[in-house]
Amino acid sequence: MKEARLYLSAAELLDSGGAAENKVAGSNAILSGIAAADAICGLVLGERSSGDDHAQAISLLKRATHPSTKAATSLARLLTQKTPVQYGADAINASDAANLIKWARDIVQEAEARDR
Repeated sequence: MKEARLYLSAAELLDSGGAAENKVAGSNAILSGIAAADAICGLVLGERSSGDDHAQAISLLKRATHPSTKAATSLARLLTQKTPVQYGADAINASDAANLIKWARDIVQEAEARDR
C-alpha cells in the first residue's frame, strides 16, 4: 500500500508539466495502480498476480473486488497504456497523464478502503 501511495504522490507532483513530466507522471500512475491492485488482491485473496499476463492480473482483481467498483476497469486501462508510456518513445500529453492518474487513484482508493 505504501508503494502505491508513494507512486501516486509522485505522479500527482508532476501532473500538468511538460512532455517529460507527463511521461514520468503517467509511468508512476501505472506503477501506483499495479501496486494498489496487488495490495487489494493480497488483502482479499492472499495472493497477487506476478506474471506478465495482464489479463490474469485483471481477472484476479475482479475476483477481489465488487463488480460495482472501478478498480478492475481502471487497472485494465492502465495496463493497456503500460508499454507505450513506460517503454515508448512518444510523448504523452497532459490530458493522457491526468487520465492515468485518475485511474490509479481509483485503485488506490479501493485499496485504502480495504486496508483499514
